[in-house]
Amino acid sequence: MLRIPTDEESRGILRKILERQAYRMLMLANIRGHGIKYFTEVEDKLRMGERMTLSLRLFQEVQRLYAQVSDQDVVPVVRGRMERIPYPASRMELAVCLFLCVRVERHALAAYVDSSVGDLAAIARTRLESLPDLELPADGAFVEFCSEQENRPLAQQQFERWLTISLLSLGRPSSAGAARAVELGLRTAPTPAIVMGFLTKLGSFLGSCSLVVPAAETLGVELPEAWAGAASLPPSGTASK
Repeated sequence: MLRIPTDEESRGILRKILERQAYRMLMLANIRGHGIKYFTEVEDKLRMGERMTLSLRLFQEVQRLYAQVSDQDVVPVVRGRMERIPYPASRMELAVCLFLCVRVERHALAAYVDSSVGDLAAIARTRLESLPDLELPADGAFVEFCSEQENRPLAQQQFERWLTISLLSLGRPSSAGAARAVELGLRTAPTPAIVMGFLTKLGSFLGSCSLVVPAAETLGVELPEAWAGAASLPPSGTASK
């Protein structure tokens, strides 16, 4: 497998890929750092701190690879976008935030485990091993909150906030560069397929919490054309509340 592409087109697309990966990893690390205050037990704080530390160590690998590709540090490149990300205002919101951010990260990384860029593929495989594959948030605070019908409007609002942020981190499904990345072997799945996989796998969560994925216009994001049909179907694992 190739280490670093030599042609300018591939290097340019690879830079964009690494910038999005760095953005997602730093966003998740910053959220964990902020959210640690919501846990009262030291053991819970330690687990959160350990996950944050691991994420930052893997981020350093992305930072190193980006420097090889561009001769720049990726942190200043993504800092502006990072500053626009809100922080969860409660442990309940942190639960849904981490759930969605981790799940979108898993779906994004899965497209790079067979990348033609060996270092990127290695980062993706290592990062995937560190992320849990959960159908529901690890912290039950959000699901418990949704069990009360009067809480669901607020839960839906918070879900939509973090769903929008998660989807935006993947980029536009119609982007020409995203499609070209597959043609060049930099990744194995186009953005529309990654977005569709992410959304359809939320079925159990949506059913357990009695939530819905709203229209793209409501979220303020671009969704794949294929989602129009899927969005009209009831989520898998729907639970009556």
